[in-house]
Amino acid sequence: MPKLSLKLKRGLEETGRLVRYHQLKKISQKYQSIILTGHHCKDYTESIFLHLTRGGGKKSFYTLPPFDGERFLPLVFLEDSELRELYQFVETEMRIFEDESNADPIYKRNRIRLELLPILEKEKWNFFKTYWNFHDKSQLNLQFDGHNKNTTRHPPHLFRIPHETWVSLGLPAKKDLIDFHLKLLGMYPLYKSGFENFHLQSEGERAFLENKNCYLYKSKFGDLFIIDKKSPAFKKAISYRDGNHLVIEWNQNRFKLSDPDEKYHLGSWHHGQKIQIRSGNKEISECMRENGIPFFLRTFIPILYFENEPIQILFSLFFKNEKNYPKRIYLER
Repeated sequence: MPKLSLKLKRGLEETGRLVRYHQLKKISQKYQSIILTGHHCKDYTESIFLHLTRGGGKKSFYTLPPFDGERFLPLVFLEDSELRELYQFVETEMRIFEDESNADPIYKRNRIRLELLPILEKEKWNFFKTYWNFHDKSQLNLQFDGHNKNTTRHPPHLFRIPHETWVSLGLPAKKDLIDFHLKLLGMYPLYKSGFENFHLQSEGERAFLENKNCYLYKSKFGDLFIIDKKSPAFKKAISYRDGNHLVIEWNQNRFKLSDPDEKYHLGSWHHGQKIQIRSGNKEISECMRENGIPFFLRTFIPILYFENEPIQILFSLFFKNEKNYPKRIYLER
């Protein structure tokens, strides 16, 4: 652990936490489950002050969300009095193993816990209320039954907002629009500086913003895309045979084509490729631009090939109401 800590240029405590969560994530993926941690509202207040002493801004107040897609914090739903009762029960009925480093004042977190929190408690600080002032229960979308394969409902990972809607709004309304959709994705609002930079770019040929959780993209006359980095659109399409049919799946959508002679197959876009249309040949990159496909997603868009030639771009797998291009397949004989 000390060697890894030096390599990562992080403290021993933080390195240990990263390794621990990495291993837990592997287990949760293997057994289709989520991770439960014992963090509670007092831990949240402790973390706030820890971040603020390190120069953190308003984002510090949104730390430790109740559920981030992988980790769930059940104890944050207990009010301060309920948490005290739980601790009293645990102390009398269970054996507690305390990490000896928790009492070491060399660590700033421990100094905050042992010196500052008792002062806040004396001043009647409400840890539960403080936590829920900065978190939203309505964002929770827990699916504990990870083994249920019958559900067809998928949480949103991508939003496409029409260009006409974007240009019809004023500056404050545009930020509200983006923040609303980020909330639907379980994310926090954009910083003002990030939004202003994105809006300034949108007045040119292309606007692009990337943060820890998502991408924002808009071409000059194209739609606005808000895309979660965990979106299935960033995974490669797959194909398989179902009797006399070729099936292609991508982005939680499916395309099925009769192919008894097995002449069709799945492919993807490469620079310089052209596709046959009614009037001749057309650059696939131009087709992507005309459909407003963000540049960082173009290599993921599935393309139907006949023998070794691209014949149709499967835009319908990106958005169900999109038409594949060209609508009619043209084959050279």
